[in-house]
Parts: sequence; C-alpha cells; structure tokens
Amino acid sequence: MTPEVALRTSQPLTVSSLLNPVVMWSDLWRHRDLSRQFAVRYFLTRFRGTYLGVLWALIFPLLMLLVYTFIFTYIFSARSGNETRPQYAVWLFCGMAVFGLFSASVMRACGVVLENPQYVTKVVFPLQILPVANLGASLMYTAIELVLVTVGVAIFHSTLNASALLTPVVLLPLLAMSLGVSWFLASLTVFVRDVSNVAVIVVSQFLFFLTPIFWKKEELLGKMPQLSWLIDFNPLAVIVENARRCILWGQMPDWRGWAIGMAIGLITMQLGYAWFMKSKRGFADVL
Repeated sequence: MTPEVALRTSQPLTVSSLLNPVVMWSDLWRHRDLSRQFAVRYFLTRFRGTYLGVLWALIFPLLMLLVYTFIFTYIFSARSGNETRPQYAVWLFCGMAVFGLFSASVMRACGVVLENPQYVTKVVFPLQILPVANLGASLMYTAIELVLVTVGVAIFHSTLNASALLTPVVLLPLLAMSLGVSWFLASLTVFVRDVSNVAVIVVSQFLFFLTPIFWKKEELLGKMPQLSWLIDFNPLAVIVENARRCILWGQMPDWRGWAIGMAIGLITMQLGYAWFMKSKRGFADVL
C-alpha cells in the first residue's frame, strides 16, 4: 500500500506506517494549501477586533523589548564588555524572538483541537494540519521580530551580515521540534486538560531560564563550568546561539550542533505525528 493510499483509507494506520517519514511528508505536502490558509487565518485572528490590527505584531514586540531592556540593563546591569545598551537590547531581543517561536507555537497547540470541535466530527478533515497551521502563524509573527532584529543590527552595529541569510536554515531544527511537541500536546490536552497548565509552566518558565536568552554562555561557563550541561543537553540553546551568530556577529552556525538539533527535531516530529494520528480517533468520544 502506497503512503497516499494509506492516508486516504478509513482503516487505522499501523504504527510502522505512521513512523515512516514518507507517509508523514506526503501527508503534509498534500495538505500544504489548507495548512497555509489556516496559518494566515490564525495569524489574523490574533488581531481581530483591534483598532491597530496587524500593527500589533510590530508594536507588541517593541514594547516587550523596551521592558526587558530596562529590567536587564538598568536594574540588573546584565551587559558585559564594551556592549552598549542598544546593542544588548538587540542581542536580548534576538534570543527572545527565537525562543518565542517555540514557546508560542507549543502553548497555543494545547488548545488547537479543543477550540475546533466542529472539525473533529468531520472524518474528511485532516486534524493534523491544525498544529501545522498554528506553527505557521507563530512563524509569521517571529519573522516580523527577526526583521526588527536585523534593523537593530544595521542601526546599532552599523553592519548587515550576509550570514543572516542562513537564519531560515538555522531555524529548521526549531520548526521540526516545535511541530513534534505541538502534535503531542494537541492530542494529550484533549484527554488530559491539565497538560495545558503544565506546558505553560514548563515551557514559559523552566525552559526560558535554562536557555541563554538573557544570560551569556561564556559568562556562565566562566563562573560555573559544572553547569555546562544546561547548554549541552538543551537543543534550544544551540539554536538561539546559532541565530545570534548569523544575524548579529556575521559568523557561520555551529554545524555540528545544528546537525544534532536537526536529528532531535526530526525524531520528535515523527514521533509526534505518529502519536497524533494514532490517538485522534478517540477525540470524538471525549469532545
């Protein structure tokens, strides 16, 4: 049975077929147009009913940047070396934007099925595209933030780095990881509603402070080298650092770390897809 025929049948797919990357990628490719339409809808829905509309996608990141910059430069004096406050703000904002892509997509994925019960009863509707569309909407938001980072680099560092063109490649492990975790959480939340609260606590708090967003890897290893595992075993740390290397410093990514992160992301994505597709048949009984 070919992957496309298997996906169209009403019979449940076997675990071995769901763990086949060909099945997953052919499924995503076939529903790419629907995923894109829902991604745009989710992105625009965030600003529906507001006076400024999509402009909030630009205003809100700037407001958050001002708040974090004030806290970590004026109150905690987190800068180091000859770094100016605007340069530190750009450095901080870059890390926040990259991590925000993961946290926003994962946390919103918890309710993506619960908020659309009308699609659960429609057998022909591919529920698996809902987390994909949610990730796409978060990616649009992050793209605006990274444009702001690039503008900040041009203004406060007086340069534009050609290595910034590698940013989409650098973010591939993050996209794969985010989608895999989103599929897991979107399904689990249908059966256990407490998962959404755990995701908020773990993702928005625990992982945020374990990732070098407002602290620097070199300073941590210089003071407490025994905590190097925070970076070695945190794929998000490598992704954030690689984004900064490309956009801010004009350096090539850490390709070894990128390859490890990509492997983790693809494995997470495949397992998340298999879990979601296998468990979605029970959604109607719960909802």
